Amino acid sequence: MAAIDTNVLVRLVTKDDEFQYKKAQAFVERHQPVLVTQLSVLELVWVLMSRYSLDKERTCKVVQALLETRELNIQAPAILEAALKTWEKSKADFADCFILETVIDASESPLGTFDTTLGKLEGCKQL
Repeated sequence: MAAIDTNVLVRLVTKDDEFQYKKAQAFVERHQPVLVTQLSVLELVWVLMSRYSLDKERTCKVVQALLETRELNIQAPAILEAALKTWEKSKADFADCFILETVIDASESPLGTFDTTLGKLEGCKQL
């Protein structure tokens, strides 16, 4: 199975560079389904919010759409969906929610943290 990195994923989502978007789209069509790693999703969320100024609600919708795209094989989709749900109802960062849900999925909680926002979530232990 082929995979795509974050910059290809960003082009597919934003379509901000027509030339690169078409190349990315052609690659995905040729190799589908392509693997999208957890790290690429984490980076995508950061890029969308910091570079493209998307808010949390819109970013969640984008990631949810990726989960529903049959041409993409998202790594650990259940963890990603759980992280989205946790993020939507908390003030914690997406990456922290993803870490928490990864720990919960591995049955290794509680997650020890110095982060006061993250520490308030179920499954965490504020240190």
